[in-house]
Amino acid sequence: MVYALCAWAVVVHGATLHGLILGGGSDALAFVWFLGWWPYALTHHLNPFFTHLVWQPQGLNLAWVTSVPALALLALPVTQLFGPVLSFNLLTLAAPIVSALAAYALCLYVARRPSAALLGGFLFGFGSYAMARQNEQLNLETTCFVPCLVLLVLARLDGRIGRFGTVAAGVAMLAAMAGVSLEMFATTVLSGGFAWLLAWGMLPPRRVALGSLFADALFAAPLLLLALFPLLSALFALPHDVSLPSFWPRIYATDLLNLIIPTGADRIGGLFFAPVSQNFPGNVSEQSGYLGLPLIILLWLALRGGRAYLRWLLVAMVIASLGPRLWLAGHNTGIPLPWALIQALPLMNKALPARMMLYADLAAAIAAALWLAEAIGWREQLLRLGFGLLAAIMLWPAPRPVQKIPYSTFFQPGRVEQVLGQNPRIAVLPFGFYSPSMFWQAESGFAFAQTGGYLGFPPARVQDDGVLMRIFFGIDDPAKVQGFAAYCHRTATNFVIAGPGAPADMVSGLRALGWPARQVDDVTILTVPAAP
Repeated sequence: MVYALCAWAVVVHGATLHGLILGGGSDALAFVWFLGWWPYALTHHLNPFFTHLVWQPQGLNLAWVTSVPALALLALPVTQLFGPVLSFNLLTLAAPIVSALAAYALCLYVARRPSAALLGGFLFGFGSYAMARQNEQLNLETTCFVPCLVLLVLARLDGRIGRFGTVAAGVAMLAAMAGVSLEMFATTVLSGGFAWLLAWGMLPPRRVALGSLFADALFAAPLLLLALFPLLSALFALPHDVSLPSFWPRIYATDLLNLIIPTGADRIGGLFFAPVSQNFPGNVSEQSGYLGLPLIILLWLALRGGRAYLRWLLVAMVIASLGPRLWLAGHNTGIPLPWALIQALPLMNKALPARMMLYADLAAAIAAALWLAEAIGWREQLLRLGFGLLAAIMLWPAPRPVQKIPYSTFFQPGRVEQVLGQNPRIAVLPFGFYSPSMFWQAESGFAFAQTGGYLGFPPARVQDDGVLMRIFFGIDDPAKVQGFAAYCHRTATNFVIAGPGAPADMVSGLRALGWPARQVDDVTILTVPAAP
């Protein structure tokens, strides 16, 4: 109940689950599209891992983007009955609650005291990592599998569960995690391997149990590959040209000052320290290193005299989050860090190091719960509880963003087909990152194909078109009208639909080229003439 109230206060804060989207920006609209796409694809007997409805004519391999198949299938009944917006809102609201409950169960297992576990659950479910991504990155805020896996490992090491149960539960949780976030799956496997090696070196009495756990992993590996076969075959067998900028792992890293300086995602001190935090690398949804001085002091007290394994695991995860080069107060110092080695691994060069704070937050939650639980006498218990509450209060997040549902009369079900016929190929204005086109497409019942879209970074084939990329990110360009027109011709676009919010200069520029235009409902429809 405590976690549910916290989530309602931070995530909903007076909004409604039907009338608004619990998320800011275009990422939330992309997830609404994904949640609508999976039921549509399955009921129309389409391959759900590939779509020709965006980035026509080649389409897009959805296995390489954040299509959250596990969450889409979980929410399928709600989506079918009430639409993808409600599904997105419910999943967004549930994410911190379920993650905090999973961490609570883990902390209760290790600390044996409910009040201590309650603090640990909050520090993980409502910590900086989770709240920086809340309402925008559904795939990254659904973190409940990580503490569940740790709890499973500890139960196995303690002999409370056998090989069959460990393998079955581990495969199920890892497969579900891959169906939410492949990046989280990969970094969890990487972090788990490091944690196992560290335990082997630092905990000799546990080596027999660690050997059994390693054998469990060998048994689980082929079963996991079998469970992930549809996803893996889509990744590597279907056409794909998803290419993320190579510099992302260098800038989406934790600034060292972020450990003690809050950002705009934090309620206390976020605005005051904005002149400092605005210089941190990346953006606010990736600036998730904040622990705060009270929690850092608490962790020092908890780990200074013992628990060397947990101490070094926490330090290692924090260092990993700093990226390949140390950032300090927004400046790249050039000092090399261990993540530079991780970047050399296949596929791991796509992972963003700032997201390793997920594992640091979990280690911190466990340490805080243990410290609180070991208090002796009621005075010490109250003192430690008060300090733990202070650490939690300093992490209290600012209300998470919400946005109005971008309804359009023209994109209501059945209207597009009525006006433009079956399966028209459309370019939507606004175009790209700041466009509601993904919501409009889902709202229309996927009645048209786009020659653009936003389901993540544009495909590699589009990135070479500098003018189009500037249009995509809302950057003005003197050649934007001619460049956009050329792109429409190259992709055999039938119509350009200028919806609410479309830039007037683009519409007037296309009209000036002689493109026929008509007003229908709340949009302007421009017919693309034959290429000159």
